Amino acid sequence: MTKIPHVPNSATKTSRVEQEIQLDFCQHNPADLYNPSKYNSPYQNEKFPEGFEGLHGYVFFVGALFQSENKPKEYGTQLYTGDGMVYRLGFENGRAILKTRIMKTPCYYADLAIQHYCSENYQVPQSWFAKKYPFFSYWESFRNGGQARSSLTLGARNQLNTAFLRVGDRLWVTIDGGRPHEIDPDSLELIEPMGLIKDWLGIFPINSSKTIFDAHINSAHPAVDLSKLDSKSKDQEIYTTNYSTGYNGWGNKTVNQWLDKLSKRRATKETEKKQMFGRYTDLLRYCPNQKTLERWRLQLPDGNPVIVQQSLHQLAITENHIIMADISFRMEFSQIFAPFFFGFLKLSIFNKNYFKWVGSLIQSVFLKPTPPMLFNNLYIAKRDQLKDNGGTIDAPKPLTVQQVKIPLEISHFAADYIDSDDKITLHIGHSVGWDVTEWITRYDSNVPSKPHLRNQPDELEGMMVGTLDLGCFGRYVINTQTNEIEESQHVIDWNATWSPTVYTHQDLCRDDPEKLSETTVKNIYWMSWGFSWELIPERIYKEFKERKRRVVCFEDLPEDNKSVTLLRLDTQAMKIVDQYAFPAGYFACSPQFIPSSLPCPSERDPSVHGFIACIVIADDDLENHQHAKDEFWIFDANDLKKAPLRLRSADHPNPLNLALALHTTWLKGIYLKPEDKERIHQLSLAERRAAREKFVKQDYENILDSIKGERKEILRELFDTIIYPNFIEQTLETTFETELYKEQN
Repeated sequence: MTKIPHVPNSATKTSRVEQEIQLDFCQHNPADLYNPSKYNSPYQNEKFPEGFEGLHGYVFFVGALFQSENKPKEYGTQLYTGDGMVYRLGFENGRAILKTRIMKTPCYYADLAIQHYCSENYQVPQSWFAKKYPFFSYWESFRNGGQARSSLTLGARNQLNTAFLRVGDRLWVTIDGGRPHEIDPDSLELIEPMGLIKDWLGIFPINSSKTIFDAHINSAHPAVDLSKLDSKSKDQEIYTTNYSTGYNGWGNKTVNQWLDKLSKRRATKETEKKQMFGRYTDLLRYCPNQKTLERWRLQLPDGNPVIVQQSLHQLAITENHIIMADISFRMEFSQIFAPFFFGFLKLSIFNKNYFKWVGSLIQSVFLKPTPPMLFNNLYIAKRDQLKDNGGTIDAPKPLTVQQVKIPLEISHFAADYIDSDDKITLHIGHSVGWDVTEWITRYDSNVPSKPHLRNQPDELEGMMVGTLDLGCFGRYVINTQTNEIEESQHVIDWNATWSPTVYTHQDLCRDDPEKLSETTVKNIYWMSWGFSWELIPERIYKEFKERKRRVVCFEDLPEDNKSVTLLRLDTQAMKIVDQYAFPAGYFACSPQFIPSSLPCPSERDPSVHGFIACIVIADDDLENHQHAKDEFWIFDANDLKKAPLRLRSADHPNPLNLALALHTTWLKGIYLKPEDKERIHQLSLAERRAAREKFVKQDYENILDSIKGERKEILRELFDTIIYPNFIEQTLETTFETELYKEQN
């Protein structure tokens, strides 16, 4: 029997089909889950089995459409680069209904219209627009590089593929490299962005006015406290960031020194002279009803500016504080610009064995890995400092924050809401020895004497590399008066804490005003991705071999795979009290807690009274990896070892092919009042169209008017005939491509 791989090939394949279908479901005995040959039990779709009657509401998943089934893969693409696909899994009257939609920003329609690239021996179909303007389309087209898809002249794609922010019955979808957008939970259409382009700073402010789709870096996890409203407007307050690390690629010190001098010469204000070029960190407050965006420029107690070293990927909010974490998720500009300088590598000749040394050489010199920092910084702001109005993009108000160093790498973290005596409690997943910004390339080679590295285009090329150390979970109590860690406890498990990724837990009072008594995270569910040599290239092995601090010595790393594990951590006892190890060949991601609709037994804590939903990636045949057969699995949150409920496509010839998603959220209902189908913030189709038309023209008309010459005429045609009408309508991809690829007279 062929050895079953740790990660199925399906992880790097996705379907772009936008649909709404009913799913079949079944439940297997726990013993059968480790025997793939017994996965033949009949499925049904009539009612949920015993123990799952409390399933209700809607789970939302979002992931990147990495490699489409019907389009060639573009070399240099990382797994988390791609158009965002939202999957809404609804539990309605004992049935499971799946709805999928691509997140279609204005740049999405521009991208498809001007696509003009070759990959391997394939030629992507050209649109009528690209045929009409071939030179424009070639030079201004978007290309994948690292975590971004960008154009040298048009700017960067906002692909909205990372996470959600739930605010009551409203929903925003987010990404680290673009403005968050509100979406309609029912239709899954985009409604409007969080603020206008003119309210956001780009990565390089000096160049922002030159690009149409500017890159705006913010936090993929904004924060909101629904237990409190703004005292003046009675509006919610959403907190996020807008920042830039400056250039952090190859030769970054020299480049940034030169840019700093240039920016000081061009500065017109005293505040600008103190700001290093392209490096700033702002806290933003957005009130969705008022549509106001306020800004504070972060500084340390000594007056020096806060400069992000890696990524302010996540914010958390407590009763009196806002925590911003500079975590191990570095956006490297050398990766982003690589396809424009080394795009010739995608030609098929450079994939021949006798020419592969060219790609290997370029990768080793210009795309050398930059490992995550050993220590991660937290920046903590007191909420009472934000009582007054903030500043503007031209005049941000200064805000002094405290810096606290966490002595390990951070994957994600949760915070208790209560912070009495100025002490905040954090629950952190530590992804030790893992660079999640690096991915497997076709030029990578095996670690000598270790199992086969699956780096071919038909295998796991593009998948993020694996970890080279054992992760752990930590609980920290931080005194915000002294900025000291007063208490810390850690949990390490040889089988369960490799590669901690994301978590889920019961809502607290800040998430749901009806849960005013819930102020602490009592139980937290983590998904760990295990360990496997098939995900570790030799270049990554060498990079981490010299790392000074380790949990496990290199000589003691496992020879065999460690399973993907869903676990429950009791944060009071700091013990793993329940866990489920997924069978080989089944790769799980994106857990989401669903509270049960049934009354909670008196002997059970509400934090475990519910279910955990997740995506499970698998191949159709565990020994033949050409086709995907992905599913949704539902676990009993109080007993993870109990056989899960498995949901799959009822159309057996066309099984699900899902993105390897990360983040999720849950809504009790699409409508606040199911009986009359009304939501407080529900918009009609006409209102959604009107909102999109208003915002898209406010964003781009002034930019288009500022462009000169023939390029202005081409861009005006692109916007007026393609972008505006299709974005306002939110045209489905199949319909859009039918029009795009038809011949024009």
